[in-house]
Amino acid sequence: MSSTASDQAPPSTTNKNTKGIDIRSAMSILSSRAEDGGDKELRAEHQQDVPAKIVQERRAMGQSIDLESSLQWTKMGPTGGGSGSGGVTCPCPPPEQDVITAAAEADPEAQEQRRALEEQGKQNEAELRAKLDNMSVSELLRAVLSAQGERTVTYKTYDGGLDTVLSTGNITAYPGVVAAATASFSVLSDTINAIRTTLVEKHGRKDVGKLIADLQRSEKEKLSTTAALHLERIREKNEEAVVMGSDNTGGADSRVHNMLREGVATLRAKVQELVETINETLEDIRYAAVEEEKS
Repeated sequence: MSSTASDQAPPSTTNKNTKGIDIRSAMSILSSRAEDGGDKELRAEHQQDVPAKIVQERRAMGQSIDLESSLQWTKMGPTGGGSGSGGVTCPCPPPEQDVITAAAEADPEAQEQRRALEEQGKQNEAELRAKLDNMSVSELLRAVLSAQGERTVTYKTYDGGLDTVLSTGNITAYPGVVAAATASFSVLSDTINAIRTTLVEKHGRKDVGKLIADLQRSEKEKLSTTAALHLERIREKNEEAVVMGSDNTGGADSRVHNMLREGVATLRAKVQELVETINETLEDIRYAAVEEEKS
C-alpha cells in the first residue's frame, strides 16, 4: 500500500512553532488510554487483537478464530513449521459486544482495571486540555497538522507491517502490527478531538472546528477502509496459495482469486479517494492557520 500510505506529508512548518504543543508530548499524556484497546473503529475490524495484560481473562469468552488453520500460505514463525501446527487462537467478543465490556462483566478484576483506566484517562485528558488552553488559535491549528503528520507515519508502519506478513507468511506477527497501530491512532484521534473542543469552546472558532470535524470523519472512514483492505489482501494471498496448490480443472479457484483481486483494487481506489478528500481539508486548515498568523 505504498501508493496510499503517504497521503499527507508531515507539515514542513511544524517545527517553527516553538511555543506550541509538542505533539509527541500530547501523545504521551494520552498513551494510557490506548492501553484499553485503542481506536474502536480499527478494533472493530480486528476484534482478535487485545492488550496482552487482559488476554487471559478474555480467552474463555465469546468465539475463537484459528487464523492459521484456514490460511494455506502461513508459517508459525521465521523458521516455518507449517499451517495447523498449533495455530494462533485469537479471542473475539460475542456478537455486538465490546471486548472491554465483555471482560468486565465476566471478571471483577477486569472490571476494576477498566475503572482504573477510565479514571486515568480522565486525568490525562484534563492535563492535555490544560496545555491546550494556553495555546493560541494558530498554535492549535499547527498542532492538528503535526498530529496529521504522525498519522501518516503510523499508516506507513501499519501497511508496512502487513507487507512483511504477506511476504514472510508469518501471520503470528499481524496482531502485534494491529495493536501498535490501534494505540497510535487512538492517541492521535483523542488529541485532535481535544484540540477541536478547545478551538470551539474557548476561542469560538466553529469554522475551523467544522474543518477538523470533517477531517476526523474522513480519517475514521479511511481507517475502516484500510483495515478492510488489509483483510482482503490476506484473503487474496491465501486464495493465491490455493490456486497454486490445486489442479484447478474447473476454474473455480481462479474465479474466486480474481474476485478477491478486484476487491483489493476497489478498496485501494476508495482509500485513494479518501486521501484526496483529507488533503483538501488539510489545505483549508493550513490556510486558516496562515490567516490567523497574519492577524
